[in-house]
Order: sequence, then C-alpha cells, then structure tokens
Amino acid sequence: MSDAIALIEELAANAVPPLLWQELDGWRARYAGGVTRRANSVLAPREGGQLGLDERIALAEAFYRRRGALCRFQICPASRPAGLDAALEARGYTSGPATLVQTAPLAALLPLAAGRAGVAESFDEAWLAAYAEGEGETSAAKIASRREMLGRIGPPAGFAALREGGRIAAVALGVVERGHLGIFSVATAPAWRGRGLARAALGDLAAWAGEHGAHTAYLQVFSANAPALRLYERLGFGTLYQYWYREKTVWAG
Repeated sequence: MSDAIALIEELAANAVPPLLWQELDGWRARYAGGVTRRANSVLAPREGGQLGLDERIALAEAFYRRRGALCRFQICPASRPAGLDAALEARGYTSGPATLVQTAPLAALLPLAAGRAGVAESFDEAWLAAYAEGEGETSAAKIASRREMLGRIGPPAGFAALREGGRIAAVALGVVERGHLGIFSVATAPAWRGRGLARAALGDLAAWAGEHGAHTAYLQVFSANAPALRLYERLGFGTLYQYWYREKTVWAG
C-alpha cells in the first residue's frame, strides 16, 4: 500500500509542477505564487540522511519566509519520516480537513465517452478562461501563474473542452504517466452546471488516456465536497488514502 501511495504522490507532483522548488535532503519545497496548495507545499517522500529533522524544517521555513508565504507541508501515509505530522503539530503547525485520493479502473469511465469533448494536447487561452470562470478565479496574477504551470507539465497532458451554445461549457485536464491518468482542473461554467457535462468531458478524457496506455485513473477530492464524492462514487472511484496540510506563518512585518 505504501508503494502505491508513494507512486500516486510522485505522479501528482509531476502533474502539478511548481514554478520553482528547492531540494531539502529528500524533501522538496515547492512554490507557485499561491496557485494550488499542492504546488505551494513541502513534499516529503524520503527519509533523507544528511540533515536532522529540525534543520530540514528550518530550511523549509526559510524557503517560504523569503517569499512571504505560509510554510506548508503536504502530509500523507507515505510522508517521511513517519513522525513528521506529530513533529509539525508540536511546533505549532495547524491542519484542516483532509483531501481524499481516489482511484478507479479506466474502464469504468470509458462508457461515458461520447465524443462530445475535444481533447487537445496543449491548452489555449479559451480553455484557461473557461477553467477560470468555472472556478470563479478572477485574480490576473493567479491566472498568469496557472498558465505558466500548465505549460510546465512534463508527461503527456490532455485538455478536454466541451462546447455548448458556441462556447466552452466544461473543461478537464488529464495527465498520463506510467499507466495512470491523473484527473485535474474539472470545472463547469455556472450556467451549465447540473447537466452532466463534466461526466461527458471525463469520459472523452478517459478515451484519450486509453490511447496513451493508461489503465487506472486517480483524482483528489475534498472530503467535505459531498456532491463531488457522490459523483465519483457513481463513476466507480474508491478512496485509496487521504492527505492533509500542516501550515504555519513563518514571516512577520
């Protein structure tokens, strides 16, 4: 189980690249101008061996302090060392509700494919604008950071766009690596919600991923997002593990 979790965490990290990062003896401090907590947090996949825990935490805090940002750690069952979460809590780091990482056989999504969404292997400004509208994102700085992040994705990426009424009504991003389809950035324009457009976009994205050798899909869903949890359960997704964030303000004045 631990190996499966570590693999998904590595794939997801590759699918959501930060704008800059710093290696910290087995950890990776990531920064992306505040766009997504994943890309603005410390990933701790390895034990390390050169530095003590206190020194590594201090280096992480210094990394985020230089950028006037919260020091945030992404914690999951594969995080190392095993006592990292408790150590951060003892240092005053707080946590919030967990995010569930769910998986499903790609075959469970293929019946949804109906050719309604086009899938391109690069995004354009119309796709990005539709995603921003669906998410309610209006910050020009954050949209610019996301544009740069999307352009940095290393593995094959598919940008699904489903059009209704002459405009993009729903979008989704898929990233394929080592047989896994990571599903991200699923968004529907407010006027088109509740019509099954996201399901259709996911089906066509799964078909594209199958052509690229994927056999398993994974996604992250906030544990408090009851409608999304019901949708993904109907699509055949089940929870593999959960992760959460520990964060602390490390700058003042």
